[in-house]
Amino acid sequence: MMWEESRGSSSPWSGYLQDMPTSFDTLMFWTQQELEELQGSTIRDKIGKEEAEKDYHEKVLPILQRRHDIFDPNFLDTFFSLQRFHINGSRILSRSFQVEDWQDDNASDESRPEEQEENDEDEENPPQLIAAPLSQQGDVEAAPNGPVGLDEDEDEDDERDGVSMVPMADILNARYGCNNAKLFYEKEHLRMVAVRDINAGEQIWNTYGDPPNADLLRRYGYIDVIPFHAQAQSRESYESFPYENPSDEVEIRADLVFDVCAPGTPESEKTEKIEVWLNLGGDDTFVIDRKDGTCKLMLGMIHYLSMTPQEVEETIEKDKLPKGKPTGDTLKLALQVLRTRLAQYTTTLEEDEILLKATAQHYGRMFSAVFVRLWEKRLLRGAIRKMEEILQQEEEEMVRRSNTSTSGRGKRPREETSQEHKASKKRTRR
Repeated sequence: MMWEESRGSSSPWSGYLQDMPTSFDTLMFWTQQELEELQGSTIRDKIGKEEAEKDYHEKVLPILQRRHDIFDPNFLDTFFSLQRFHINGSRILSRSFQVEDWQDDNASDESRPEEQEENDEDEENPPQLIAAPLSQQGDVEAAPNGPVGLDEDEDEDDERDGVSMVPMADILNARYGCNNAKLFYEKEHLRMVAVRDINAGEQIWNTYGDPPNADLLRRYGYIDVIPFHAQAQSRESYESFPYENPSDEVEIRADLVFDVCAPGTPESEKTEKIEVWLNLGGDDTFVIDRKDGTCKLMLGMIHYLSMTPQEVEETIEKDKLPKGKPTGDTLKLALQVLRTRLAQYTTTLEEDEILLKATAQHYGRMFSAVFVRLWEKRLLRGAIRKMEEILQQEEEEMVRRSNTSTSGRGKRPREETSQEHKASKKRTRR
């Protein structure tokens, strides 16, 4: 993209590239002071700016300097600069689609000459518009990953193979729950198709898969602010600022769980235990959202950390992750984890609600940062409240059982003395 842009009007993509944005509100372009407003949110660790700049200096720049026959050295400080590398990387991150290779279900497994294969397709499968049910077409999602160096997960490299820029399709915005169009692909074409009736003057919305606001902010530079639609009882808690993104979530790292539940563990033992956990298929990050307020996977790790060496060996033999029940000591440790996680933010939930009201008119980076961390705190606060209620119910049930057991036994009869026993025997003889 940098090379095509440097070609100017000689590039067949010049019109497309000229219409692309040159400034972004994605986290890659935030100042350090602005990023401080996201203190406590794990999204700061996913920006990848340092990795991207390392890629530029170690991989891209040497090629630019070596191949002057392709890359004009006069453009090194303009079209091929680090800034343009960030801009084009962010264009890809925010506007690309994941397009899979076309799979022809009618194709023969045997190898045939290409020309004969094309003739067969013309006869048996004539070109069609999207008349078949959409479920039979390949749908194309907005790409979840950026180019190498702009995303943190190296395990997703395979998914990047299908990352494609799709002119025209990428001009559509997206908003939670609003999508009325989706990109579908055929063998030779990509088509943006309405998935429901769209009224005249109504905006056409694509879908990004409804990610949480933290990811929206990192990839696209905006957040979804949706009027709160929960039950009236829940709504009362958020009446001070009744807006949300229903997909919001808060992350808890496994190392925090380990530090809270197994403090003082030697580093070598900690590394070994975490390695076993990961080899069993455990996650290194846990998520609390609206669907899982007790974070069952995290409870599983807490249970794992309380196992004896023999129990761990048995778990390894079964090759199955241990499950943690939201009861007793496991739940008490989970509460400690959540409270420790909540303490990582430098402001309180109530302070953030005041800040949101003060910045709501501007709707800039400050507002977005506060909104993200506010809902992470709300989810943590909600999970803490839910766990406390479960523990209270357990304690009340234990007290109820204890009282029932005591009252059921009644008054214990008095034992006979030896003299009373002898007197009883004499009466019996008579």
